[in-house]
Amino acid sequence: MKRLLGVICLVAILGIMGTSSWAAGSLKVAGSTTVLPISQLWAEEFMTKHSGVSISVSGGGTGTGISSLLNGTIDIANASREASEKEIDTAKARNEKLVGTKIAKDGLAVIVNPANNVKNLTMAQLKAIYSGSATSWNQVGGNASRAIVVVGRDSSSGTYGFFQEAVLGGGSYVKGMLSQPSNAAVAQTVSQSKEAIGYVGLAYAEEFAKKGKVRILSISTKTGEAGRVPTAATVQSGTYPLWRYLYCYTLGKPKGVAAEFIKFGLSKEGQELVKQAEYLPLK
Repeated sequence: MKRLLGVICLVAILGIMGTSSWAAGSLKVAGSTTVLPISQLWAEEFMTKHSGVSISVSGGGTGTGISSLLNGTIDIANASREASEKEIDTAKARNEKLVGTKIAKDGLAVIVNPANNVKNLTMAQLKAIYSGSATSWNQVGGNASRAIVVVGRDSSSGTYGFFQEAVLGGGSYVKGMLSQPSNAAVAQTVSQSKEAIGYVGLAYAEEFAKKGKVRILSISTKTGEAGRVPTAATVQSGTYPLWRYLYCYTLGKPKGVAAEFIKFGLSKEGQELVKQAEYLPLK
């Protein structure tokens, strides 16, 4: 009987160890500055629930995050765009596979200085500004003939890549664009120049707009069509043209702590934290 009880206890202990083996360790997350606020909230709550887990979260941009993931220096790469063909091919060359998990939705807001009288732009006008064919505000409905100060993200940013595809059709940005390392830096630059225009994640745009530092433009898909302002409703419905999914990338199917972290992020509680960060849950 004692031997039998000993065997039962040993099996029970091994079972507990097997089911909770992920509940201790560390996790490194880096990449998109757009996704950063979400990951920070997730990490704080996850570590509260699992005291044996240590999670570090940083930005750096989508490109930097995926590069770090491919180099094995982080476990999860946050991304505000899909992985590029080049990134996918790099993973294949290393006998790895980039696996992206959709975690939230975001609207990309176009912002101007509050002193600017322009309130709406068509997608064609936006393309003209960022490609360089429109260089002054009176060419796109503004009163002033002042030169447009074009502000955007740096090339390592997923937001840079998404905007380039969605607005410029993959074409080149105008030479002389003021490239900034983060959403906050773009918004700050626009708030300091009356002639500036920029694009940022919706949460950042709303934060600066509430303080009266920038104004969010409505966007029309074509001339004569009513413009749409990015809101939770217009992004969720897809009626606002500049919306996107946000991702967590891993090498292969997520496992261990990384799998549990992403699983938590997709749970009802995790998606509530997405809303708390002023982004949009998947459903």
